[in-house]
Order: sequence, then C-alpha cells, then structure tokens
Amino acid sequence: MKNYQTDKEWLELITSQLFRKKEKKTPQKTEQPKVNAMAIAKGGGLRDIAGMNELKRLVTESFINVLKNKELAKKFGINPPSFLFYGPAGVGKTFFAEKVAEETGIHFIRVTPDDLASSYIHGTQTKIGELFKEAEEKAPTLLFLDEFDAMVPRRSTNDENFQNGEVNEFLCMLNNANERGIYVMAATNHPERIDKAILRTGRIDELIYVDMPDKEARESLFRLKLSNLPTVNNLNLSQLADMTKGFNCSDIGYIVQVASRRMFNESIALNACRLITQEVLVESITERSPSVSPKDLREFERLKSEYSPKQKGVQPKGIGFH
Repeated sequence: MKNYQTDKEWLELITSQLFRKKEKKTPQKTEQPKVNAMAIAKGGGLRDIAGMNELKRLVTESFINVLKNKELAKKFGINPPSFLFYGPAGVGKTFFAEKVAEETGIHFIRVTPDDLASSYIHGTQTKIGELFKEAEEKAPTLLFLDEFDAMVPRRSTNDENFQNGEVNEFLCMLNNANERGIYVMAATNHPERIDKAILRTGRIDELIYVDMPDKEARESLFRLKLSNLPTVNNLNLSQLADMTKGFNCSDIGYIVQVASRRMFNESIALNACRLITQEVLVESITERSPSVSPKDLREFERLKSEYSPKQKGVQPKGIGFH
C-alpha cells in the first residue's frame, strides 16, 4: 500500500474517488405520462344492448345522428353534447359508452383514475393534458372517463391540496372539447362527490340517471346471455325476469355464469354434455341476493331528483351486456 506523505495528498485521493463515483451514477428516471391506447371500436353497437330504449333514443337523436350527419348538423349549428351517466353500480354505464362508440365508428378511449395516477407532483396534471392532446390528434374520439368522481372531486380550500390543480386542469380541458372533436362521456356512482364547476354546460352538458333494469330488460338480458349456451328449448324467461326484480345487470350475468358452471362440471362428471335447465337457473337465483340494497336505491332516487329533475317520471330501461 502506498504511503501518503502529506494530508494534501490523501485529501486529493479521496476527492478524486468521490468525483469518479458521481460521474458513473445512473441518471434518475423520470415518469413518462401514458394514456390508454386508442382503437376504432368494433362490435354490434346499440343492437347489443338489452332494453334501455329511452336512453338509446336520447343518445341517438343528440349524439349519434349528429356524428353521422355532420354537414347537416353544421347547418343547424349542432355539436354532440357531453354526458355524465350516474346511478347504481352494475347497470352497464361503461358498456353503454362502448356501444355508442361502436355505433358511430369513431376512436374510443376509456380512462380510469389509475391511468392518471402519478407519484410526482403535478404528474397527474401532465397526464390529463397528454390525454386530451392525443384524443384531439386522433379525433373524432369518444373519451370515456370511468369513476369520474375520483378524477374531479370537490375542491378543497387548502391551497396545498394538489387535487385542486388536477380538477382545474380538467376544467380547462373539458371546455367545449366537442369543438376539438373530443366527445366526452363519463360515469359515476357518486355524482354528489364531483366538483360543481365540472357539471356546468360546456363541460358536462347532460346528466343522465341510469336506472335498474325493469322486467322487459331483465328478460332481454337472460335471452342475450343464454343465447350462445347449451340450454333446453323450453326456458321460461318471463319467470326468471320476475324472480330477479331488484337485481342489476351484473347480478343477472353472474346468475347465468353460476348455472352454466354447474352444468359444465356435471358434464365432466357424466362425460356427456348437460343442458342448462329452468330448474338450474331458478336455483341459481334463489341462492343470491341483489348487490344493490333497497337503502342504496332510495339514495339514488334522491340524487336523481337533485341532478336530473327533468327525468322525473321517466324510467329508462336497464342496460344489457355483450
């Protein structure tokens, strides 16, 4: 080992080693804002929806017809409105937006709060800006904002609340977005949690309450969900619809899954394909309870009277699924 004669030599050695280590240090990575990939939506469009006739009529007249007849709409000075769908969980709000995109044949992008989350200060604001920038570049685009209440909660008076900046960014981006070819649809189970400034016209134009499926819709849901499964020919769908009053679309879909799984395993045990029967479906229904409680439904009716007073007396049909 070399002997250093002076403190100066020793200090120069230590200093040079520190600088070499610093130069070799890997630069810190920065988070790159990402948005969901876009694609032209493909599918059966509104034909895939069971029931929901009143909402389908409203969206067709105000949104789909405008996009399909742009020149005539321009003469009348009409732009498609932005929508907020709210109501109980599991009634098909997201599914409906997807089917509207399919019906119009435009780009579709679905965004959840997790897609915009960031570990960096103001990172979410950057992502929001990138989202609308890409949507505009791909216009016409149907931008669907799921769980919207988590993206734009009521702002706090605390200046250190970073969510205030995120809400402000949304306010800016939503302003007349349809003039830039960005058509916004959003969904929430809690409209009361959304910042009031978001809900004015020019940002969110229409607040639409999506109700639980009525008997006609429930029967259509069973028909749609069972259509490609091995079933007996004499199913009584009207009875199944009567038995599932208060069940949402997701509940009915899972009831069919339970019945189908039961016959699948029985087919394996007997080494022969067993058909889904009325008895098996009835049994699957009796084993389950609705996922939305009567108390929750009463609260949603109160919210409906507050946010969509013009919808009073209008009971939209429930949405089915693909």
